[in-house]
Amino acid sequence: MPNLKTLSGRRLVAVVAATPKRIRIFAEVGLAMAGIIWGVNFTLVKTAMGQMPPVYYLGLRFSVAALVMMPFCMGRLRRLDHRGWLLGMALGVLLFGGFVLQTVALKTVSPGISGFLTSVYVVLVPLMIGVIRRRWPSLLVWVGIAVVMGGMAALSLYGRMAFGLGETLTLLGSLFWASHIVVVGYACTRHDVTALVLVQLATCAALCLITGFAWERPEPFPGWEAMGVVIWTGIMGGVVAYWLMAFGQKHTPDTLATVFMSLEAVFALISGIILGYDVLTLRNSVGFALVFAGTILARLGSHKTSEPIPEVSPPGP
Repeated sequence: MPNLKTLSGRRLVAVVAATPKRIRIFAEVGLAMAGIIWGVNFTLVKTAMGQMPPVYYLGLRFSVAALVMMPFCMGRLRRLDHRGWLLGMALGVLLFGGFVLQTVALKTVSPGISGFLTSVYVVLVPLMIGVIRRRWPSLLVWVGIAVVMGGMAALSLYGRMAFGLGETLTLLGSLFWASHIVVVGYACTRHDVTALVLVQLATCAALCLITGFAWERPEPFPGWEAMGVVIWTGIMGGVVAYWLMAFGQKHTPDTLATVFMSLEAVFALISGIILGYDVLTLRNSVGFALVFAGTILARLGSHKTSEPIPEVSPPGP
């Protein structure tokens, strides 16, 4: 007859072992949801871009996000140490750099080329992690990344791509996005996720507003339609999506998190098709299939990767 103490201990171990697995599933779903939110927001941003300058729009969008979070985060901010504040502000600077470089480059680069070159962060993230941590993804993850990039090319690349200033700025922006993902992966396992998101959003908002007023000289109030887009994208694309990103990366390897977030490009096109901006073709159908297939391959390969999954820690109060 088995010892009751031993049996209960085994059950306890089984429960504890299962919990991180469930949390990781929620984290992966959250990362995919963040990509979907950002993708759907692309079609909404088209409306705002016709009525206000892009950097000023970003400043208002991130200001809304920071203001919505502020009343719920004062206690968390007070408990955030000096290192946490520095990491949060660094994340805001990286976010600002990625957005501004991408926005400036769009003056001379088509949206399709911009989307493809921006998606290069899917490759840059595992390379940066390998160089910094000396830990590399498994072969199956690399195959998944290659398939995802093939899908991105099918979805985004039209016409001839020549490397000029716009393309160079877009790639530099992709380096900012990749750095942002790597730093989020580091910071969110060591500090309160919600506090980090708020500091990040507030920093990015301040930098965008300063740059927007100095460079674009916008009208302070762009109209109610544009403000509706600002509020929606600020809450969904700011508060919700960036919290899901930070929470997801806390419990998912950074390389796999990057692949999940690359679904942004897929759902940007899907929402564009639904709203009549784009047309469903054989080419983008193949692109959809490749991106989803690559995501599945990377997910399967992540179980064999040498990249460590962050330890699960109790959520903040």
